[in-house]
Amino acid sequence: MAALIHSRTPPGGGDRARGTSARPSPPGAEAKGARGSVEVRGLTWRPTGRREPVLRDLDLTVSAGQRVLLVGPSGSGKSTLLRALAGLLLTVDSGDLAGSVRIDGHEPGERPGAVGLVLQEPGSGTVSATVGRDVAFGLENVALPAREMPPRVAAALERVGLGHLPLDTPTHTLSGGQTQRLALAGALALRPSLLLLDEPTAMLDEATGESVRDAVVAAGEGLTTVLVEHRIAPWVDLVDRIVVLDIDGRIRHDGAPGQVLAEHHDELVADGIWVPGAPAPTPTTIDLGPLHQPQPHGTDLVTADPLHVERRRTRLDGSSETSTVLETDRPLTATAGRATALVGPSGSGKSTWLAASAGLLPPSAGQVVTHDGLEVADVPAQDVAGRLGWVPQWSSSALLARTVLDEVMLTGRTLGTQDEGDVLRCDAVGPTHRVGASKGRARRLLEALGLAHLERADPQTLSGGEQRRLAVAAALAHGPGVVLADEPTVGQDRGTWAAVVGLLTAHCERGGAVVTATHDRDLVALVDEVHTVAPPPPREAPPRPRAVLSACGPLSLFTAAALPIIAAVLSPGWRASLVVLAFLALGALVGLSNLPGAGRGWTVAGRWRGLVIRLVPALLGGLGVGWSTWLLGGQDVGAALSAAMRMLVIVVPSAITLAFIDPDDLADHLGQRLRLPPRPVVAVGAALQRLQSFGAAWTEVGWARRLRGQGISWRHPRSVVAHLWSSTLGMLLRSLGSAATLAVAMDARGFASAGRRTWATRAPWRIADTLVVLVACVPIVIVVASRFLGV
Repeated sequence: MAALIHSRTPPGGGDRARGTSARPSPPGAEAKGARGSVEVRGLTWRPTGRREPVLRDLDLTVSAGQRVLLVGPSGSGKSTLLRALAGLLLTVDSGDLAGSVRIDGHEPGERPGAVGLVLQEPGSGTVSATVGRDVAFGLENVALPAREMPPRVAAALERVGLGHLPLDTPTHTLSGGQTQRLALAGALALRPSLLLLDEPTAMLDEATGESVRDAVVAAGEGLTTVLVEHRIAPWVDLVDRIVVLDIDGRIRHDGAPGQVLAEHHDELVADGIWVPGAPAPTPTTIDLGPLHQPQPHGTDLVTADPLHVERRRTRLDGSSETSTVLETDRPLTATAGRATALVGPSGSGKSTWLAASAGLLPPSAGQVVTHDGLEVADVPAQDVAGRLGWVPQWSSSALLARTVLDEVMLTGRTLGTQDEGDVLRCDAVGPTHRVGASKGRARRLLEALGLAHLERADPQTLSGGEQRRLAVAAALAHGPGVVLADEPTVGQDRGTWAAVVGLLTAHCERGGAVVTATHDRDLVALVDEVHTVAPPPPREAPPRPRAVLSACGPLSLFTAAALPIIAAVLSPGWRASLVVLAFLALGALVGLSNLPGAGRGWTVAGRWRGLVIRLVPALLGGLGVGWSTWLLGGQDVGAALSAAMRMLVIVVPSAITLAFIDPDDLADHLGQRLRLPPRPVVAVGAALQRLQSFGAAWTEVGWARRLRGQGISWRHPRSVVAHLWSSTLGMLLRSLGSAATLAVAMDARGFASAGRRTWATRAPWRIADTLVVLVACVPIVIVVASRFLGV
């Protein structure tokens, strides 16, 4: 049976008017019992803050078993349509939604697990700390019995080529390709009727992308699949049908891949579609104006020695692990008038090399210097903004202003330029130049990048491709000497690709240098020099010794933290509290020591460093309470000591025990042992898993602010306050974005519509839990005895 398409098309456009039909479904796709048929009727979606709809009165029918490739220009609503098919448009966004979506005659959210969604960003769909728990997450939401989960999890991992991984493998240790295949396994384990893939290979190198495509084909055989990609050549022979959206969010063409591409080749190329066989577009010619600090062509503006960069990951308990993330055997030079590309497999360290070259990551060996001999990391923020422009891999982390136009002009304003006109500047290199990002220049950049109609929009509301183009414009507008661009062409159609590459080319022509990390062959073909980055040789990490407290479950640890509060309330005075604190110190000595046979040495120094850091707020709080009690209580030293000691008795146990609580275990115990509603406790566990992203978000915002000239000057206290405020706000916004993505990932695996829930892992109460609770009762015994004895 041919798939049906009903679409209102612009005048003269659309295959329906030409009588084109779609390629027939694969044999057996419409057999009795087949699942995954899709019907969309009159779908219109206008997000809050946008004047025009992203999708406009769209009708679409997909037969069960078809594999459909959804293509279109950047901003045509492809990702939005996938979220609509998953029933997730209103999960984290607000706006005007009309029309209907039906999967096998039901709304997408009616049946948990009926739709599987794999997001573009590697890691964005990870919801648990280990591989096994992550794949099992959706199975828990559909209430699959626990005994049936292990074979389903193992089969899903095997289908995507990850069957060799132990189930307790930490998800943060996976490469980008492995993370995407893990997300695919999590979706396939549900045995959905419909599988949705949003640019699953866009951020991956060629070999890793091929492994993901192979996994999709092998694991999704006979499964209705709708996928979005810009670079469609590798997918054309793997799909049954192509649906083309136009920039207005309507279906323009639909049919068999060969038919659509042959009949509409020139039109699709003109619309920005990466049609297989069509040569890459010519970069757009754009006049960027002069540099902020021009140097003669051929000048080495920034030079990085061969570098060795390590990254330390600190756990909540204070222990840490250090890994090598970059080793280079040759220098990297950003030369005026030249472009350099960093290429290599995903996870090889290309982004790390760029960050180190910007002075953002301190190398453990080697240094990065400017043409005048300064170490980049030591250059003041306002000065470094005139030297370096920065396009990070995740562009949203570099966006600091409230409107698109202000974003382009932000760095220029920091450097002292005006809004309405260009500022004259004289220097020793040449005659008077006009520099800075005037409104006129900023608007010309936005026009060239197809963002002019969005100049008043909030940058955080733009699509991923639009945010990336905006980050490129913001990095170039003020005329820095060197632009460091991480994957600047990802998510772009032919037209926007030509504009982005045209900007980078124009920057070299005006005497600037470009260093880019990329998997884009067409971009690599245009650069002057290519550096291939190899992953650091793997080094087996020594086994991590477990602490005594790590043998206890989360509920017993919470209880151990709470019981001393009773002792603090009952304490007759500072002497009894001091004895309790001495007992707690002894408890910390035992609890933070290694389990017998867990490794050499009796403890790990990092645990104690972490404990000291966590105790600092307690000590400050105790000091404040004691001081206020002394000041307001007639300067009674005994009363002040008693108040301070009580505060410490309340806080110290939490500092000792709570660092050993695993968020997944906490959700398991709250749901199974305390019978709390599963949705809130699972959401809490997932949120706690992402707490470590706060530090990463703070770092990313700090990087962006420094390279936009917004850093700290200790001579100006106002800049410190402004930096702390803006960084905190940026961290919260970034964390909210991460939380929104996490909500989409969880709901895509049945979390939103789950009723009864099962659990993949039991929540046992062990002897160690009983012992730690009994030990936590000792402070109460101490203060009761003190009262009885009159101490």
